[in-house]
Amino acid sequence: MEPNQVSPRINFPQIADVKLENFDLYTQEPNAAVSITRPVFCLIGANGLGKSTFLNTVNYVITGAVPDPARSFQSANDYFKNASRVSRTEEYFNGRISESRRKLAQATVRLTWPQKTISITRPFFDGPGISKMEIVDVGQQTTKIWLADENNDPSDLLKEYEAQILELTGLNDFPQFAFLLHFVATFDEGRHLLTWDDSALTNAMYLAFGGDSEAAKAADRLQHDMERESSKARNVRYAARHVSEQIEQLIAILPGEESSEHITESELKLRYDELTATHGNLEQRVRAKQSELRDCDMKWTQLSAALTEAQLQYRQLFSNRVKKTNAAEHHPIVRATLIDDICAICSSSGVSALIRSKLNECRCPLCDSELPNISSEDDVVGKLKELDEKIITIRNELNIVLTARERISIELSATEKDEADAFSRLRNFEEKESSWLTKSNANSNTDLISTQIEKLESERKEFFAQSEAHYKKRDELRKKLHAFEKDLKSRYEICSQKFVPRFRELAEEFIGLPVDVELEHRQGVNASGFGLRLRMNDKLRLSADKLSESQRFFIDIALRMALLEFMSVGQSTILIDTPEGSLDIAYEARAGAMFSKYVEGGNRILMTANLRSSELVLRLAKSQRSAGMQIVRMTDWTDLTQVQQSEEDLFTKAYGDIEQALI
Repeated sequence: MEPNQVSPRINFPQIADVKLENFDLYTQEPNAAVSITRPVFCLIGANGLGKSTFLNTVNYVITGAVPDPARSFQSANDYFKNASRVSRTEEYFNGRISESRRKLAQATVRLTWPQKTISITRPFFDGPGISKMEIVDVGQQTTKIWLADENNDPSDLLKEYEAQILELTGLNDFPQFAFLLHFVATFDEGRHLLTWDDSALTNAMYLAFGGDSEAAKAADRLQHDMERESSKARNVRYAARHVSEQIEQLIAILPGEESSEHITESELKLRYDELTATHGNLEQRVRAKQSELRDCDMKWTQLSAALTEAQLQYRQLFSNRVKKTNAAEHHPIVRATLIDDICAICSSSGVSALIRSKLNECRCPLCDSELPNISSEDDVVGKLKELDEKIITIRNELNIVLTARERISIELSATEKDEADAFSRLRNFEEKESSWLTKSNANSNTDLISTQIEKLESERKEFFAQSEAHYKKRDELRKKLHAFEKDLKSRYEICSQKFVPRFRELAEEFIGLPVDVELEHRQGVNASGFGLRLRMNDKLRLSADKLSESQRFFIDIALRMALLEFMSVGQSTILIDTPEGSLDIAYEARAGAMFSKYVEGGNRILMTANLRSSELVLRLAKSQRSAGMQIVRMTDWTDLTQVQQSEEDLFTKAYGDIEQALI
């Protein structure tokens, strides 16, 4: 494809439905389900209710990876491998889903294209696998369902899903699809700024403006390989310098020779620091798991004590009730008198009424003493039922704690093994690098010293030769990468005639000042790729800290919107965890206007917002009305905190204002 033929080519899916099952972070609605039917979908709620979790869950189901708030980019494959780790997923959803729901919790997202619909279901604690997939072919009107069971291997199901995604989107690599969703199509709680991340931005620009997605993948791989060769060259060169230090130490002990200044280098220290940090992190994880285990044991002790106490209360209450049933009315003499209406002691007749009267007054028929009132037996039965239910609940909780303890014990054992392995690697490294020739041994034989120096000199030359070979390989890769960069640069010049004005339109809708971007080609010995030089009000802003927080957030969102719109065939969708906290009241409305401008271009927004009197949401609601905007109340899903409950009237009013604006 020639540069002047650049056109949108990525078929992004539309998110049509999201369904959660046993997701008990949302206490009122653990099986929450939403259908996204309008261009703007807004999940609105108070702080701490799980808005960010909702967006991350959607991303997880679609990509099998939870977005990393501290995300960094070297290559799409490296990022995806890290973000889709089983431990990453489990660490994120631990605490959001209770122990009793772990095996049951899963989520489903339905994705739609004009020709097909895919519904994908993923559990949260079985790795990035898939438990169910349903594909509806719209044209052929057929439906096919896969279940991960004895007939379908989960890994095969995952491969089938990824193949379908690549076929429908037009991409060549699933990690690139995950990259686009996490780095370009999602602005989440991590507040990662694509505009000022040259590595990620370069990859996004290849996908947006390059010849095809295969070119983006090839350029990404070349960049990664080039950096790897540079790293290898530096490592080997450092090894040579390390040998030089050994030579200097030997020369220093030869008669009449003085050591030259030792050469230092950071890479050995970096390796040591990495091993130390890994071991330290695993030590912390061991301590965390031990703490979790102690917490389980404490809960077990507390619940066991509560169970013992409840059982004791039950036995005492039951025993007292049994004793009370042996009351005066049931005494054989009294019972015989009442039944026969003849005194069982003196045989007088017609005495049952008198006896009954005494009993009703809780008096003994013989000695007129006061009797216990047994009319509260129904209350006793009720209390026994309450205690019985309490005992059942405690036993269920004990089972849950036992399940958690078994899981944590397994995780602790695995982590302790990892920690031991990391400690072993650290100690081996220390021993290897500290194995210097001791001065006493060297002094014992000058000829041996000279021989050792010659050997080390040969070793150093070999290291330098290897280093030069790696640098040569790096330069060859850079030449190949330069061809891709040259092609992208020429394509960008064509594309910028459409892309840059759209970016300006969106950014200026928010900022109220002239905004422009210029392509900057990074060219250095080890550096490559592209960046965007931002001008605001004709002043160059080279770094994010040259703008206010709200300016950099919403300019970054505007850039993502423009990129998505340009590269998309048909509608594009952006997921936004709205950063209202960075806005003052003047800019809230402008942010809403910017969002509306994006939607007016035929695009869609899936967003979360804080439930307060937000001009951003109100402006969106007024411009989109009910036909264009859909509001879902997160306060219907979960409980408010005590502080929030005390201000519930304010939330109700905020909802009312937004719903009024939609009319």
